Amino acid sequence: MPMIWSKGEWVEEMLFCLSSSDRGLLHGMGAFETMLAIDGVIQHRVKHVRRLQGAIERMGLCDVSGYDFSEIARDLCEKNSCASGRARLRLTVTAGEGTLAQQAPGDGAMVWMTAQALAATAPTCTVVTLPWTRNERSALAGLKTTSYAENLVALQWARAQGADEGLFFNTRDELCEACNANVFVRIEGVWHTPALASGCLPGVMREVILESDRVIHESIITREQFARAEEMFLTSAIRGVVPVSSCDGREW
Repeated sequence: MPMIWSKGEWVEEMLFCLSSSDRGLLHGMGAFETMLAIDGVIQHRVKHVRRLQGAIERMGLCDVSGYDFSEIARDLCEKNSCASGRARLRLTVTAGEGTLAQQAPGDGAMVWMTAQALAATAPTCTVVTLPWTRNERSALAGLKTTSYAENLVALQWARAQGADEGLFFNTRDELCEACNANVFVRIEGVWHTPALASGCLPGVMREVILESDRVIHESIITREQFARAEEMFLTSAIRGVVPVSSCDGREW
């Protein structure tokens, strides 16, 4: 039986409970991090926790500062038979019960983590541009929240078109991000990734790459510039760097 860690306790997955009045469930007042563990060790843990803390502070969610997630992840992977190799961890926090205007954790505010072994993934992917826009001025811009339906509906649409992922442009018609990943493009021999002002998520793997020795520019990328892209890859904490083999039917 899969096990879940929840606020210092170990719970069988089928026995885990969340209040029906939790604002994370009712209104999407929650945030999460999806993290890669290798042999039970969280990769880029500090970056993940820092990003999560930013969402917690802006949304008024359950405090997580007192937990040792390195130890939790190691024990959780062991209990779920994924202590060797690659595992997917998800850490979720919610606001708990409260009024619609409340910006502080309420009764039943939760924090929990799950772990499961990762299956092998394809070495490349295909993408299409989406018919919807990302609002770079949204109150939730830059946060990884449980208000995730927009991403999932867009991803379902992209897959219905025969692609693996979809690309959002923002309200200014600038390249923003993929449904579940950040995007990097090479234009006239120079690598670019959308600046955070585009409304994209400050991805952990995006940050890792920008801190590396490679010369990559954080840029405004218009649709016209994007049309001249010569190469592209997507990044996520789970899959790392994934080359794009085609976009809107154009192959590389």
